[in-house]
Amino acid sequence: MNYYIFRQDDRVPDQPSVMNCPHNIDPLDWIEGKPLADPGPLRLSLSPGNAKFRGGIISGVLTLFHQRLIKELLRLGISNFQHFPVELENSEGQVELTYSLINVIGMMEAVNAEESVIEPRATGGRGQLYSFKIDPEKVNNQKFFRLAEAPSLIIIDETLRNELLAFNPPGVIMLPTERYNGW
Repeated sequence: MNYYIFRQDDRVPDQPSVMNCPHNIDPLDWIEGKPLADPGPLRLSLSPGNAKFRGGIISGVLTLFHQRLIKELLRLGISNFQHFPVELENSEGQVELTYSLINVIGMMEAVNAEESVIEPRATGGRGQLYSFKIDPEKVNNQKFFRLAEAPSLIIIDETLRNELLAFNPPGVIMLPTERYNGW
């Protein structure tokens, strides 16, 4: 089984990112893989100077999914995530209502260290993850999860990737984990 990093495609020029985080939100809470309470109404600012293009995922301080992507994931039986609607304010002051803040429930320590490139950190602790392989026996048949070795990453399995390719979410990349370069 192959695995993929599911994220905003940074090859698309001038895509927006989330620039700020409300005072009642700790971005680290949103990558721990644990259920969270509804944060209530949220207004987030997008990066200035971005184009009109909006893809299926907007990254930055927080991760947002477009409503169509959320609907497709649910249709495909993916339910281990929470989604909370947000108001997005662009640099012109216009408000967009088609995205939700995403919390992926489930974090797996699943990297096969022997088949991965992990560079030790000078400060100790976990090394910096680069090209890596997922050990399928460690993921408990999860198709969609956060990776304990790199919690900001969302990982999907090959089956989900193939199903999503038919949907063709715009502005989204499903990068083989072996091609990861640390960013």
